[in-house]
Amino acid sequence: MVEYAIIALAALAIILLVLSFFAKDDLKPLEEQIDHLTVSLAQETYQIKKRLQVIEEELLIPERQRSASLRLDGSLSPADRRILFLHKQGFPLEDIARETGLTVAEVERAVRRLRR
Repeated sequence: MVEYAIIALAALAIILLVLSFFAKDDLKPLEEQIDHLTVSLAQETYQIKKRLQVIEEELLIPERQRSASLRLDGSLSPADRRILFLHKQGFPLEDIARETGLTVAEVERAVRRLRR
């Protein structure tokens, strides 16, 4: 009698093991959603940090330099400083345009003007 119980339990264990390989993983879609949200959060955090850096740089510039793009004494506006900084860092014009909210043509003209 005990032998039959052991054989039945062993057969049940084998059947359950085989069924576990074919069972649908309910956590897989949830894991994919969490991964997607993590990547999205990381991208948004990076964009916010970049914008915060631009704002901090603009706040460090004295108030009298903010009013004009180029003054008679040759000082630059925050936007021009940002364009020149990004250009010197080797960023492509498209990235600079996206970062500053200008068109590529405007960035190209500003770079040419600032490089003189």
